[in-house]
Amino acid sequence: GIRRGNGKVARYRLAEEDVFACIDEARRRGYPAVAFQAGEVESEANTAYYERLLAKCCGLEVTLSLGEQTEDVYRRWKDAGAMRYLIRIETSNRELYGRIHPADCSFDRRLGCIRTLKRLGYVTGTGVMIGLPGQTLKDLADDILFFAREGADMVGMGPYIPHADTPLAARAAGGASDD
Repeated sequence: GIRRGNGKVARYRLAEEDVFACIDEARRRGYPAVAFQAGEVESEANTAYYERLLAKCCGLEVTLSLGEQTEDVYRRWKDAGAMRYLIRIETSNRELYGRIHPADCSFDRRLGCIRTLKRLGYVTGTGVMIGLPGQTLKDLADDILFFAREGADMVGMGPYIPHADTPLAARAAGGASDD
């Protein structure tokens, strides 16, 4: 339901001061880590926003989940203090990936981002959805092999839950088949 094409979702960005207050509160409570998760925005303003937040996180372990970015942006965030990055592949089946994404989304770009993050030294997490329309048990087995082959440091596998405001809602059947 939160996909970019859904105009019914209220989108917002927290003010830096509010995020700074949360970081201070995490530190006060003795939390060792914080995570920033948001939609994919590719702009200098967005990159700089997270650099400023990272600068405030000195002494905390920071995980980012901010989608596909350029190598330069990933490097800047790493240099600013980010340690881990989560970016789900959603499925390692190229054809299925193409069926569940808009035409301007690229499996190769997503895979390239995962590999770039690993090369830059991030602890890198990825994952898949289970129960996608058209997904098979073989696809899920191949996903597990994909995690091993790509050297994923963290893996998430969660259910696909159809949302009425998504194109896949009408196609969502009973999950993975035995193919």
